[in-house]
Amino acid sequence: MPKNPFTQSEFLEIWNSYAQLLIRKGDKSLASILMASRPIVTGLKVQYPLPNNMMKEQLERERPRLLKHIRESLNNFSIDLTIDVKEVEVKKFVYTPQEKYDKLKELNPDIELLRKLFSLDL
Repeated sequence: MPKNPFTQSEFLEIWNSYAQLLIRKGDKSLASILMASRPIVTGLKVQYPLPNNMMKEQLERERPRLLKHIRESLNNFSIDLTIDVKEVEVKKFVYTPQEKYDKLKELNPDIELLRKLFSLDL
């Protein structure tokens, strides 16, 4: 099988053309997944970070057709795609007095000493 060399810009051009092909076919959700982040090309390995598992599952189903398109377009059949999930931690807000106190205690454990010393309630 051929292993023609390619550049990052050539790869990105093929990646974007596949996304445009999906849009023309009416699969806008999958096209948006392809445009959600930028693939990282390292030699023949391509890593694609995504923010959640749902997007990864959808792209995994399309992966064989995507790889076929990329390999044929670049004339390099050794390219491999790895999809990684980089979950973003959701910020938790504190609302109740107990939650606020626990958060303050986490930041400064001496607050518990002051509360006991002055016999304070929440």
